[in-house]
Amino acid sequence: MKTIINKLSILRSFKLMSVVLMMSSLFACDYEYDLPEAGSIADKTPPSANFTASQSDTDFLTYNFANLSNSATTFMWDFGDGNTSTELDATNTFPDEGTYMVTLTVSDNLGVTNSFSKEVKVVEPPVPAAITPTIGEADFEDGSEACGDGQDGRDCWRLSGASIHQITGSDGRGDTQAAKYPASATNGRQSYQGITVSPNTKYMFTVYYALQSDGDYIRVSIIDGQLSNYDEFESATLLAQEKGEKNEGKGNYNALIIEFETGANGEISMLFDTNNTSDAYIDDVSIVPVIEEEETEGE
Repeated sequence: MKTIINKLSILRSFKLMSVVLMMSSLFACDYEYDLPEAGSIADKTPPSANFTASQSDTDFLTYNFANLSNSATTFMWDFGDGNTSTELDATNTFPDEGTYMVTLTVSDNLGVTNSFSKEVKVVEPPVPAAITPTIGEADFEDGSEACGDGQDGRDCWRLSGASIHQITGSDGRGDTQAAKYPASATNGRQSYQGITVSPNTKYMFTVYYALQSDGDYIRVSIIDGQLSNYDEFESATLLAQEKGEKNEGKGNYNALIIEFETGANGEISMLFDTNNTSDAYIDDVSIVPVIEEEETEGE
């Protein structure tokens, strides 16, 4: 008897399930969902194109473009010179100076696009003015604090391993202080100073000197680089070296002028030494950039 009841229960359950499945099939619908893909948000934040442009430090024709776009997955750059790119951030070298209309078009994975355009003016920047170096205690006067406490006009001219010049109180140009090199046939005194200049630039060096004996000289060496000890001078690379040999007596100063080019190094130095049987003097040291005159048409 129980077996018959169980079979009836199973039969009823089967019929009920069949009815449920039939009803489900009658009311069922097929739904398809287009889910937004990575990088885009449908209907809320469509893509927005934007960028900034900056000129290269090494080549004025080359510009770097920083992409500031939002909600975009693909990028198309048109630089206005025939060049294009699909990079996120782009770099372009323009063919020449001029004004170029640069356009960035962006899109997301739903196909929504947006464009942003900006004029880029490609101009060669002006050459910066050459540095006029500061020379500490150029007139050898006491009281300057350029290289010390201002008590000694020699402080800016010291170099380890070298024997510094003396200071004369009234034998300079205009009865002022000057550097004095006591009589010595063995190059007994040296004066040195490192300075900063513009690379690859022509400069004019000037120093005034006074000699008292024929055959004596003041020598000036312009050094490519700077020294930490006098022993390094012998192997140093020189940009220029000249002697002042004109003897017109104590207090009668002559100008020693040297034109030189700095090369690639902006750190140079100058060193004075002598070969003198009588006291010798220098005063008023200067270094200034050479101003090239532009040629006019027809010349």
